[in-house]
Amino acid sequence: MQVENSRPPVLCIGGLDPSGGAGLQADIESIASCGGHALPLASCLTIQNSIQAISVSAVDPEIIQHQASALLNDMPIASCKIGVVPNRAVALIIAEILAQLPNVPIVFDPVLSASVGSRFCDTDTINAVKENILPYVTVVTPNLSELKILVDSNEDVATQARALCALGASYVLTTGADSNTDTVHNTLFTRNEKREDYEWPRLPHDYHGSGCTLSSSIACYLALELDIVEAINKAQQFTWRSLKNAQQIGNGQWIPKRIGNNTL
Repeated sequence: MQVENSRPPVLCIGGLDPSGGAGLQADIESIASCGGHALPLASCLTIQNSIQAISVSAVDPEIIQHQASALLNDMPIASCKIGVVPNRAVALIIAEILAQLPNVPIVFDPVLSASVGSRFCDTDTINAVKENILPYVTVVTPNLSELKILVDSNEDVATQARALCALGASYVLTTGADSNTDTVHNTLFTRNEKREDYEWPRLPHDYHGSGCTLSSSIACYLALELDIVEAINKAQQFTWRSLKNAQQIGNGQWIPKRIGNNTL
């Protein structure tokens, strides 16, 4: 039984990034910093650094299934965050896991390709995600490029976001870091309306793991039982601080500082 006031367990399904910038390490750091306890399941192993992603190797779906079963038999999952889904078989296993988590908030960061380097999944996988994972999702957090791919549309962002909600997600938080604008514009949509607009000062560098930081912190705040708007507000603040205090540890993108950020 979970101890009162303990850190809520957040299940994280995503890729292992050996650079530590994105993927499961980003999830673990973000969730710990926001007050939760991460339960990491690797969906794939990647070869990448701060400069580029080189390759992706899917983990055996049976291993993912057995790891999830062991955790679900032991701990009360408070929320779940999903990152890279490397192939159709893994997508179907993730859907089976989500079916065992009724009333648990699910956050999906649709990592379809690295900002520099490899594509992480093919069209068959994307279709499997849309058909089998999105119906369970509470909030999905695509950047504008990912949104366009997911709905296969050139319509305006609001229409694309509503189309993504129609596939099953309760909320869509579109993120504009990949746009060529002076400020970063994020927007929260439901199927029927635009809920919130957010503007953030654009920071000067390219960052490795910003989407992972945002989505996993949203999952943690939902696990702490914040409502969706408050969770998204706090997660954006946390992400912006992490990027503002980032460091260029390698020769490529800057790595967010997700631990020890208490001031803007």
